[in-house]
Amino acid sequence: MIDLKKKFLIYGYGISGKSIEKYLNYKNCIYDIYDDYQKINHKNIISKKYLLKKINEYSYFVVSPSIKIEKKHFLFRYKNKIIIDLDFLSLEITSQKIIGVTGTEGKSSTCCHLQEILSKKYNTKIIGNFGSTILDKKNISNYLSKIDILIIELSSYQLDKVKFLKLHYGLITNIYIDHLDYHKNVKNYIRSKFRIQDLLYKNSNLFLTKKLYLNYQRFLKINTNRLIFNKDVIPSKKEINSYIKDLNFNNIKKLIENFDSKIKINNIKITKELKFRNQLIYNSHNLKLYNDSKCTNLDNAIYKNKLIRSSKKILILGGQLKRYDKKVKFDVTNTLVLIFGNNNNLFLNHLNFINSNYYKFNNLNDSINFLKLIIKLRKYSHILFSPGGESYDSYNNYLERGKHFNQLIKKVLI
Repeated sequence: MIDLKKKFLIYGYGISGKSIEKYLNYKNCIYDIYDDYQKINHKNIISKKYLLKKINEYSYFVVSPSIKIEKKHFLFRYKNKIIIDLDFLSLEITSQKIIGVTGTEGKSSTCCHLQEILSKKYNTKIIGNFGSTILDKKNISNYLSKIDILIIELSSYQLDKVKFLKLHYGLITNIYIDHLDYHKNVKNYIRSKFRIQDLLYKNSNLFLTKKLYLNYQRFLKINTNRLIFNKDVIPSKKEINSYIKDLNFNNIKKLIENFDSKIKINNIKITKELKFRNQLIYNSHNLKLYNDSKCTNLDNAIYKNKLIRSSKKILILGGQLKRYDKKVKFDVTNTLVLIFGNNNNLFLNHLNFINSNYYKFNNLNDSINFLKLIIKLRKYSHILFSPGGESYDSYNNYLERGKHFNQLIKKVLI
């Protein structure tokens, strides 16, 4: 249990750091603030020199989740004192039920679907990696008293550090290769995702597909007694958006049935969808076009391309490619691939083309101009914009990228 009478260091003054500051102020705690990169004018800000001199005075180091504490880091020897913003919830939770959701892709969609269904009967709130925080609420106890269920989207960064948070239900959507710049190798990444089982109460369950468990059990020590397997969705001739929607639906079905058997989930129609996540934005007799700008993972982009049961398809990749093992290659079969941005060659290093071809472009505009010529030939029935890289090379976020794609493609289709 966190002792609020002790001294805290807030390490990283971003969104989570500022919310922690508000929380500690409301609780009249003693704290200092340190940031590696920002020059901040603040009465509690301290220098690294002062921090290293007084480091043993701090009982807790509240770290922004994405900060990697490696062996050479000055906080490595204090890893047992490192916590994150979500740990403070352990002091505030009373009767609320806590659901934790993790995975490489589909976390946000799954959280949205859970909220949409459970909100028909319970007061439900999504927080965590989803972008929402509640620590900065002035009277957090009063705020939480009105909530029945907290759904927490958990990243691998958060799971790598969190210590005091406890969950009544845990769910893993899927696992693809990701965040190797942080975790260094696939094994570490998988283990970070399965750390969600360590946060569960003694008699709580972890929900996942049997396929996921069988794929990674060799890397893990898993209490199989707490596992509940969701039904796998068999790939079919369904459109990508319908298939992924069914996949997300199956991921939450058993959890909801376990939570409240009176909720008849089969009678509930899910209407909430995230923008630019497997969106079918154009559908004519001879052409279907998807905007999946939210896909920032190359492994997942290739997987979705395989779901299109056609040999007449175009895959558009690009953005800031995440780190992969040099030996990792993804097969692209029966596809014309358009790659935009400055990371062209990095993408090519991880692609193995089978009955496929590719073209490189400086930016998204150029790739769409080329696409305009291709569409006129009427040789292709499916176009998938699933970049497989982060948007930050040219855009503020995936939403801006997705919106720009729609604007560009609209002119092509007129």
